Amino acid sequence: MEIQLIELNEIIGVCKDLIGRIEKHGDVKSGDDLYEKYKLLINNFCQKYDIENHQSKIIVSIYNTIKDYYWNRNYTVNLKEAEAILELVTSLKSMLYPGLFEKIFISHREKDKPQIDAFIDLLYAIGIPRPLQNGNKTIFCSSHPAAYIENGRMIDEEILKQFHCKQNVFFILWYTDNYFDSQACLNEMGAIWVMNKTYQEILTPGFDRNKIGGLLPQMKVDFRANDKFRLNTLKSQIEHMFCLNPIDQNAWEIARDTFVNTIEEMASKR
Repeated sequence: MEIQLIELNEIIGVCKDLIGRIEKHGDVKSGDDLYEKYKLLINNFCQKYDIENHQSKIIVSIYNTIKDYYWNRNYTVNLKEAEAILELVTSLKSMLYPGLFEKIFISHREKDKPQIDAFIDLLYAIGIPRPLQNGNKTIFCSSHPAAYIENGRMIDEEILKQFHCKQNVFFILWYTDNYFDSQACLNEMGAIWVMNKTYQEILTPGFDRNKIGGLLPQMKVDFRANDKFRLNTLKSQIEHMFCLNPIDQNAWEIARDTFVNTIEEMASKR
């Protein structure tokens, strides 16, 4: 991940902590340690990357709003203002790095778990990080042990969080007959359309493309999971989107062909 995204995510984390503190204890003054940490981090970031002189007028406007309202003042910050700070920093990140992503959400039917397991192994082969013990997960997948929802959590609430999180999320829709029999999957598809998310549709071998329904545009390019050339393109796209170093070509072809053979074998047994 780009260092700038890491820095902005740290600032966003401080903003969230600030909101939590205000919700629990009430308004904070400018001398509050979290508020001062936020000001120091955002000031250093904007100076380091010369945001004030950015070529985008919108980005400069966001910078001016941050500067005019939240720097170098003795101030009491209430909940509404803290939420505005968070939105400003999030907007700054979205405007600065619209093509970079931090998470992958796999929309699928749990009945198709074996296929998804194989696909996640392919994503790991491309270079998507495996989950860490501290809970950081790049892939969200409700059926995979390394990426699913923790015990005791509400499934709908956790899925909703992924759609409203402050990170840039790339959505992958895994189409099978089972997918379109699920109202939950169709709801996820609808949310992707309504919220204008970046997504890729992947069809399993043998799935009838004419069964694709829902709100997503029908002219968008999809591909079958066993299409080696399209998988090559997906690999390149993910490397760019997540700032990954390309893996050795031979290693990639072994991982890709293993995945394709696995998917075709599963499809033949349906």
